[in-house]
Amino acid sequence: MSRSSSSERDAQLLDVGKQCSAASCLTVDFLPFRCQHCNLSFCGEHYVPELHNCSKYDASKYNRIAPSCPLCNTPVAVPPGQDPNIRMEAHISSECSVMTGKSQKKSTPVCARAKCGKVLFAPIRCDKCNQQFCPQHRFSATHACVPTGSKAGGSAASRPFADIQARTATASSAAVSAIQRAMASTTSTSSSSFPTAVDLARPPPLAKSSSSSSSASSMPNPFSQTDR
Repeated sequence: MSRSSSSERDAQLLDVGKQCSAASCLTVDFLPFRCQHCNLSFCGEHYVPELHNCSKYDASKYNRIAPSCPLCNTPVAVPPGQDPNIRMEAHISSECSVMTGKSQKKSTPVCARAKCGKVLFAPIRCDKCNQQFCPQHRFSATHACVPTGSKAGGSAASRPFADIQARTATASSAAVSAIQRAMASTTSTSSSSFPTAVDLARPPPLAKSSSSSSSASSMPNPFSQTDR
């Protein structure tokens, strides 16, 4: 193998990777790392900004740690460019639960079932009691569900329908009572026009015909003085 072929092969291999941009390093890395601040390529030993003395890296801007409150032990976020002491004084005077007496807010929700206390990264809300639970206690039978008035909006929306139903029930009851009164009056009228059982038990009166009265008057009476 000639020297020209070996040099060409070395040149092709050098084109695959990149040389480390650190001044004190001449390593050719086939999988280099790119710095997100200066956009230069570095090897595995110099890709950290502190190790290659990155000129565009500001430690006070990117490497910030939120100090904890000495009273309530809550991390206090400090905006960039603000003095941490001033931000801590503002937290103690207006946000600290020990100084203000306010209940400390939890950053993540916890399962509402008693004695569970699981942190809910994907909380499941119950439709009846409107509380958040873990997947194990999401059913109403597993967390002693007590329905609350969370559906006040739905009841207010259904209130016109309830009024219509009440008015319809009142009108229907009035119509039924009117029909009953009409039936009662009809029954009393029909009972007065037809004979009752007592009337049917009485014997019919004897009718006196005119012929019998005339015959009785034409026959002579032997005991009468006028007929003698």
